[in-house]
Amino acid sequence: MEAFLDVVGNLLPYHLLSYGALLGTELYQSFVNTKICYQALPMKEFIRLQKRLFPVYFGTQVGLTALTAATHPPYSILSLIRDPWSAAPLAIVGLTGCLNWNIYGPQTTTATLVRMAIQESENTDSDTHRSNLHRANRNFARNHAMVIHLNAIAMVATVFYGFSLSATLVAGI
Repeated sequence: MEAFLDVVGNLLPYHLLSYGALLGTELYQSFVNTKICYQALPMKEFIRLQKRLFPVYFGTQVGLTALTAATHPPYSILSLIRDPWSAAPLAIVGLTGCLNWNIYGPQTTTATLVRMAIQESENTDSDTHRSNLHRANRNFARNHAMVIHLNAIAMVATVFYGFSLSATLVAGI
Protein backbone atom coordinates (compact mmCIF):
# COMPACT_ATOMS: atom_id res chain seq x y z
CA MET A 1 0.00 0.00 0.00
CA GLU A 2 2.87 2.36 0.74
CA ALA A 3 4.27 1.93 -2.79
CA PHE A 4 0.86 2.77 -4.22
CA LEU A 5 0.64 5.93 -2.12
CA ASP A 6 4.12 6.94 -3.27
CA VAL A 7 3.00 6.61 -6.89
CA VAL A 8 -0.14 8.67 -6.27
CA GLY A 9 2.07 11.59 -5.22
CA ASN A 10 4.32 11.24 -8.27
CA LEU A 11 3.73 13.07 -11.57
CA LEU A 12 4.48 10.04 -13.74
CA PRO A 13 1.09 8.25 -13.65
CA TYR A 14 -0.75 11.49 -14.37
CA HIS A 15 1.67 12.22 -17.17
CA LEU A 16 1.19 8.80 -18.74
CA LEU A 17 -2.58 9.12 -18.48
CA SER A 18 -2.64 12.60 -20.03
CA TYR A 19 -0.27 11.58 -22.82
CA GLY A 20 -2.30 8.44 -23.50
CA ALA A 21 -5.51 10.44 -23.58
CA LEU A 22 -3.92 12.95 -25.98
CA LEU A 23 -2.70 10.32 -28.42
CA GLY A 24 -5.88 8.28 -28.15
CA THR A 25 -8.08 11.31 -28.74
CA GLU A 26 -6.08 12.35 -31.80
CA LEU A 27 -6.15 8.88 -33.33
CA TYR A 28 -9.80 8.20 -32.55
CA GLN A 29 -11.09 11.53 -33.83
CA SER A 30 -8.93 11.48 -36.94
CA PHE A 31 -9.27 7.88 -38.06
CA VAL A 32 -12.39 6.43 -36.47
CA ASN A 33 -14.98 9.02 -35.58
CA THR A 34 -14.68 11.26 -38.63
CA LYS A 35 -14.62 8.34 -41.07
CA ILE A 36 -17.65 6.60 -39.57
CA CYS A 37 -19.65 9.83 -39.37
CA TYR A 38 -18.78 10.73 -42.97
CA GLN A 39 -19.91 7.33 -44.20
CA ALA A 40 -23.02 7.00 -42.05
CA LEU A 41 -24.56 10.47 -42.07
CA PRO A 42 -26.10 12.54 -44.84
CA MET A 43 -23.84 15.48 -45.71
CA LYS A 44 -25.94 18.13 -43.93
CA GLU A 45 -25.98 16.16 -40.69
CA PHE A 46 -22.29 15.35 -41.03
CA ILE A 47 -21.49 19.05 -41.39
CA ARG A 48 -23.66 19.94 -38.39
CA LEU A 49 -21.97 17.29 -36.27
CA GLN A 50 -18.45 18.25 -37.32
CA LYS A 51 -19.24 21.91 -36.62
CA ARG A 52 -19.84 20.91 -33.00
CA LEU A 53 -17.22 18.18 -32.63
CA PHE A 54 -14.10 19.80 -33.98
CA PRO A 55 -13.96 22.83 -31.69
CA VAL A 56 -14.27 20.43 -28.74
CA TYR A 57 -11.62 18.14 -30.23
CA PHE A 58 -9.12 20.94 -30.84
CA GLY A 59 -9.77 22.43 -27.41
CA THR A 60 -9.28 19.01 -25.84
CA GLN A 61 -6.09 18.53 -27.83
CA VAL A 62 -4.71 21.84 -26.54
CA GLY A 63 -5.83 21.10 -22.98
CA LEU A 64 -4.34 17.61 -22.93
CA THR A 65 -1.09 18.96 -24.38
CA ALA A 66 -0.93 21.51 -21.56
CA LEU A 67 -1.72 18.79 -19.00
CA THR A 68 0.94 16.54 -20.49
CA ALA A 69 3.49 19.35 -20.23
CA ALA A 70 2.37 20.24 -16.71
CA THR A 71 2.82 16.66 -15.51
CA HIS A 72 6.16 16.01 -17.21
CA PRO A 73 8.28 14.08 -14.72
CA PRO A 74 10.09 14.68 -12.50
CA TYR A 75 9.54 18.44 -11.99
CA SER A 76 6.59 19.38 -14.18
CA ILE A 77 7.16 22.01 -16.87
CA LEU A 78 10.57 22.85 -15.41
CA SER A 79 11.75 19.42 -16.56
CA LEU A 80 11.01 20.37 -20.16
CA ILE A 81 13.54 23.20 -20.05
CA ARG A 82 16.31 20.62 -19.85
CA ASP A 83 14.67 18.26 -22.33
CA PRO A 84 14.27 19.91 -25.75
CA TRP A 85 13.48 16.54 -27.37
CA SER A 86 10.32 16.48 -25.29
CA ALA A 87 9.58 20.19 -25.24
CA ALA A 88 9.68 20.65 -29.02
CA PRO A 89 7.05 18.05 -29.96
CA LEU A 90 4.73 19.21 -27.19
CA ALA A 91 5.13 22.81 -28.37
CA ILE A 92 4.33 21.70 -31.92
CA VAL A 93 1.21 19.85 -30.80
CA GLY A 94 0.09 22.85 -28.76
CA LEU A 95 0.73 25.31 -31.57
CA THR A 96 -0.98 23.24 -34.26
CA GLY A 97 -3.93 22.61 -31.96
CA CYS A 98 -4.25 26.33 -31.22
CA LEU A 99 -4.08 27.21 -34.91
CA ASN A 100 -6.80 24.69 -35.71
CA TRP A 101 -8.93 25.64 -32.73
CA ASN A 102 -8.77 29.40 -33.25
CA ILE A 103 -8.09 29.99 -36.94
CA TYR A 104 -8.38 27.17 -39.45
CA GLY A 105 -11.16 25.19 -37.79
CA PRO A 106 -13.55 28.17 -37.63
CA GLN A 107 -12.55 29.27 -41.14
CA THR A 108 -13.26 25.78 -42.46
CA THR A 109 -16.64 25.74 -40.75
CA THR A 110 -17.53 29.12 -42.20
CA ALA A 111 -16.36 28.08 -45.66
CA THR A 112 -18.42 24.89 -45.40
CA LEU A 113 -21.56 26.80 -44.50
CA VAL A 114 -21.01 29.38 -47.26
CA ARG A 115 -20.44 26.63 -49.78
CA MET A 116 -23.58 24.80 -48.67
CA ALA A 117 -25.65 28.00 -48.88
CA ILE A 118 -24.42 28.70 -52.40
CA GLN A 119 -25.14 25.13 -53.48
CA GLU A 120 -28.68 25.38 -52.14
CA SER A 121 -29.42 28.77 -53.66
CA GLU A 122 -32.09 29.14 -56.33
CA ASN A 123 -30.17 30.68 -59.21
CA THR A 124 -27.72 27.91 -60.13
CA ASP A 125 -27.31 28.65 -63.83
CA SER A 126 -25.67 32.06 -63.72
CA ASP A 127 -21.97 32.74 -64.16
CA THR A 128 -21.99 34.63 -60.87
CA HIS A 129 -23.30 31.55 -59.07
CA ARG A 130 -20.63 29.32 -60.62
CA SER A 131 -17.94 31.87 -59.80
CA ASN A 132 -19.13 32.17 -56.20
CA LEU A 133 -19.29 28.40 -55.85
CA HIS A 134 -15.80 28.03 -57.30
CA ARG A 135 -14.46 30.66 -54.88
CA ALA A 136 -16.24 29.00 -51.94
CA ASN A 137 -14.89 25.58 -52.92
CA ARG A 138 -11.35 26.95 -53.14
CA ASN A 139 -11.68 28.68 -49.78
CA PHE A 140 -13.00 25.50 -48.19
CA ALA A 141 -10.28 23.34 -49.78
CA ARG A 142 -7.49 25.65 -48.61
CA ASN A 143 -8.73 25.86 -45.02
CA HIS A 144 -9.63 22.18 -44.80
CA ALA A 145 -6.19 21.22 -46.12
CA MET A 146 -4.58 23.36 -43.41
CA VAL A 147 -6.67 21.65 -40.72
CA ILE A 148 -5.77 18.21 -42.04
CA HIS A 149 -2.07 18.96 -42.37
CA LEU A 150 -1.79 20.65 -38.99
CA ASN A 151 -3.61 17.73 -37.39
CA ALA A 152 -1.27 15.26 -39.10
CA ILE A 153 1.75 17.24 -37.90
CA ALA A 154 0.32 17.18 -34.38
CA MET A 155 -0.14 13.41 -34.48
CA VAL A 156 3.41 12.83 -35.71
CA ALA A 157 4.73 15.16 -33.00
CA THR A 158 2.65 13.33 -30.38
CA VAL A 159 4.07 9.96 -31.43
CA PHE A 160 7.58 11.44 -31.51
CA TYR A 161 7.00 12.71 -27.98
CA GLY A 162 6.06 9.17 -26.94
CA PHE A 163 9.43 7.92 -28.13
CA SER A 164 11.19 10.79 -26.37
CA LEU A 165 9.30 9.98 -23.19
CA SER A 166 10.21 6.32 -23.53
CA ALA A 167 13.88 7.20 -23.92
CA THR A 168 13.68 9.34 -20.79
CA LEU A 169 12.02 6.55 -18.81
CA VAL A 170 14.48 3.93 -20.03
CA ALA A 171 17.35 6.22 -19.00
CA GLY A 172 15.81 6.46 -15.53
CA ILE A 173 14.54 10.05 -15.67
